Amino acid sequence: MNKKELNKPIYIYLIIVFSVCFTPGIIERITQTGRVYHALGIMFTFIPVIAGMITKRITKQKSKIKLSLKVWKNKKAWLFSAFVPALSCALGSILYFIVFNKNYSGAFVTAKVQNPVIFALICIVISAVMIPIQLLELGEEVGWRGYLLGFQIEKYGAKKAAVINGIEWGLSHLPLIYFGFNFSLDNPGAPWTNMLLMMLCCVVMGIIFSFIVIKTNNVMYAAIMHGAVNIIGEIPVYLSVDKKMGLLGPNPTGLLAMSFLIILALVIFFGKKWDLG
Repeated sequence: MNKKELNKPIYIYLIIVFSVCFTPGIIERITQTGRVYHALGIMFTFIPVIAGMITKRITKQKSKIKLSLKVWKNKKAWLFSAFVPALSCALGSILYFIVFNKNYSGAFVTAKVQNPVIFALICIVISAVMIPIQLLELGEEVGWRGYLLGFQIEKYGAKKAAVINGIEWGLSHLPLIYFGFNFSLDNPGAPWTNMLLMMLCCVVMGIIFSFIVIKTNNVMYAAIMHGAVNIIGEIPVYLSVDKKMGLLGPNPTGLLAMSFLIILALVIFFGKKWDLG
């Protein structure tokens, strides 16, 4: 496929996604009713897959990346997807609470956490088999990694495509982040610092998600990762005293809590072969 043919699905997909994400954001900024922001939050997960379907209908061009629910056929890929990113999130949150121990409540909702390590391991196992959440995350993953990434790999090469895809994925989140999604608006420099950290988080996770998709040619593994990270990522906030999503943590969008994900992404990016399959 030549460059002109590759540009068409890439540009159409991005125009659709950014239009649908940023237009409600602008309307919400003007009206400040909260309703438009709430609606965007509800439909956000489904925007990428719908954009991919529309782009495919317009261009008649299919991505080479497949979707298969038979993830058990590649046990190594499933184990990596189900546990490694989730473990990285858990380790990052543990590091945060070690540094900021006064913000650790020792209780999850109303239940006392007797052993934080065992609690973390139980949460990781639960996140690995939480199939409904994984299927929900397919909305984002089918669009970004299942459709768009395939064309970007052909145009830029695998590693560059993973970074660009992550940047664009991050940009699509910014209208939500501006209004307080995933971060506390009490953070210093908010919402701009929150938006900057979300961009970093999406690039980091985008590299990890893209890598497993490229190696397996199956976007379902990225959905498993996405679901596990989202589940593990929410828990530390409930373990904190202030119940706030800060710039450093405790959830993995904070810089300190994200540290093990950053290390994982760097190891993958610089130390792994990115050839397909």
